[in-house]
Amino acid sequence: MQMGNLSKFIISGVMVAFLAACSTTGETTDATASTQAAQVAVDNTSLAEAQALIEAAAAAKAAAAEAKALAAAAVQAEAKAAADAAQQAAANVAQQQQQAQEAAQALAHIIYFDFDQSTIKAEFRTALNGHAAYLSQNPSASIVLEGHADERGTREYNIALGERRGNAVSRYLVVQGVSIDAIEVVSFGEERPVNAGHDSASWSENRRVEIRYINY
Repeated sequence: MQMGNLSKFIISGVMVAFLAACSTTGETTDATASTQAAQVAVDNTSLAEAQALIEAAAAAKAAAAEAKALAAAAVQAEAKAAADAAQQAAANVAQQQQQAQEAAQALAHIIYFDFDQSTIKAEFRTALNGHAAYLSQNPSASIVLEGHADERGTREYNIALGERRGNAVSRYLVVQGVSIDAIEVVSFGEERPVNAGHDSASWSENRRVEIRYINY
């Protein structure tokens, strides 16, 4: 009878221990599950943040690329505009030079003098002013002033007279702003008449300075 009670007591103790063990295991399992769920939530949050950062970086890179492309386009547009402006300016300069050359060619190129004189007549100043303006604006242009005389007088005197006439024209042009380096004076005296007559009308044509451009 006592043995039976003892067995019941032992069995009861084992059952209590078993139930306690089961309860503890359940609690552990629940805690572990809660911890894992929290970790998953953290991982998901970190992943979302990382994805957001990646997307932001990609957007920033795209924006930078677009800005670079816009800057390059702007530089190219400015360069083209500058090139077009330079081309137009060059065309304008060329047109102005052509017009000035035509104007200079249209001017009188022969300056006539009175007998035994080297003074510039007032009637030729307008033409000389035109030549001076062209030469001043076009440094690459240069001229030769050929002095002439009629047949009266000795050869030596007429050579000197032709030179005085050429120098008179040269001084006038220099006063108007032409570089002396753009002017050359030569004298042919009576040796190259344009009119072979031996009267006053013929001689008046031979007393002259001819302006010859070396280049326009």
